[in-house]
Amino acid sequence: MLKKVEILRQKKRLDIAIGISCVFSILCVQLVFCGGGFVYDLDLDLSMVLFILLLIFIGISPLFLFDRVYARFEKKWGITREQVAGYVSRRADLGSCLNQYFPFIREVCKLNEDVREEQMQFLSEWFSEDELKNHVFQKTESDSKLKEAIEIMRKRPIGERQRLMEMLFKLSVVEVGIHDDEWNLLMDIMTQLNFNKHYQEYFENRYSPLRSEFYEYEECEDENESGKESKNEQFTSYYGGLKTYYDLLGLEENCSVEEIKRAYHSLALQHHPDLPKNAGRIEECEEMMAKINEAYEKLTSTRKKYFF
Repeated sequence: MLKKVEILRQKKRLDIAIGISCVFSILCVQLVFCGGGFVYDLDLDLSMVLFILLLIFIGISPLFLFDRVYARFEKKWGITREQVAGYVSRRADLGSCLNQYFPFIREVCKLNEDVREEQMQFLSEWFSEDELKNHVFQKTESDSKLKEAIEIMRKRPIGERQRLMEMLFKLSVVEVGIHDDEWNLLMDIMTQLNFNKHYQEYFENRYSPLRSEFYEYEECEDENESGKESKNEQFTSYYGGLKTYYDLLGLEENCSVEEIKRAYHSLALQHHPDLPKNAGRIEECEEMMAKINEAYEKLTSTRKKYFF
């Protein structure tokens, strides 16, 4: 039995047993102590009291099994209680349409088969190895299932659709970079899942710094600025107060717009919180990316204002 399938099965049984035992224990306690002297009011003999206490013990016994089951998880598979709870919680967060995630994941993974091991490792946070082999990396899986999944997911609550897109974007950066074909696929999926402009802009702003073709993507925005970099010396004298932002990006004040973009992209590839290598420092990376984004936006917007 695959360990994650086993974990989910035993955890579900354990939760049911504990729920029943809690209800049973409460009823037994009420039977003994209701009214502050129920046992004595009924003049119950010692055997009856012992019997009731035995019922209470039977009722609370599943609670003692709680630690034993988790101890077995840790001994057999090296998985702690916190890891079990995290895995179960992540599965629950995906919602009731868990199987509809597979066609989307399959489409993203097909575009970059060279990082299959990294993809498997990332997806193992939510799915078992058996699920991935049968529904994601199975060569005979029907592509028509993507259309079915889109029809189902576009009717789901926005929270479930957002979690799906977050997973797909993070999956696409396991190699540190989103290629154009992956980016175009993700944009198309968002459109088909009826994301409004606000959500599309959120994902674009968050993940565009991680695009492998970042420079080419940004280049078209600055075609009108070419030939104007000769004003850099004058620019520095007017906007020397932005030195903190230049220092953060590791740039001189007379740098070009292209150098600003390259520095920003380079730092994003180091500190973006959704990169697998930064899983242990998410809060730190969130703060760092906020500073990097502010510096990038301030410097680029100020230059555009100055040049135009």
